[in-house]
Amino acid sequence: MLTDDILRLRALDSQDILTLYEWENLSELWNTSATLAPYSRRNLARYIESYDANPFASGELRLMAELTASGCPVGFVDLYGVEVRHRRAYIGILIAPEYHRRGYAKRILGLLECYCRRHLQMHQLIAIVPVDNEASLSLFASCGYIQAAVLPDYICSDGEFIDSIFYHKIL
Repeated sequence: MLTDDILRLRALDSQDILTLYEWENLSELWNTSATLAPYSRRNLARYIESYDANPFASGELRLMAELTASGCPVGFVDLYGVEVRHRRAYIGILIAPEYHRRGYAKRILGLLECYCRRHLQMHQLIAIVPVDNEASLSLFASCGYIQAAVLPDYICSDGEFIDSIFYHKIL
């Protein structure tokens, strides 16, 4: 279910601390998240140790994406803002820079959608994408997400506010 012939999505493990440390501290990605300062290894270790993988209890789910053949991590996907009553959640995907443009984000999204539909009985997934993130705009449009709104001045990037696109998909 969480695996195809190329990728596997799995729960976080203590072995992921150094990888998460590297990825979470890519400051060029902070504009699209709420991150304001670097994470320490200790912060990430505590996060993994206390992590509640029940998205309906915790409101979030983070899954590591790794190559099926080698187990090499290529990125992760987050479900956040999980709403039990309305059966919807927001999506965030990170692909490590060295794995960009290989189709992994599209595979991750497909695996996540299947999991959300079949196991979590989610009704809708949502992505909010800054207008300057062409790769993500293309990803969500090509995967059947509908542009429902433009959110003016939604993200502050390098001191300037930019619009974001509100995408959603009914599962």
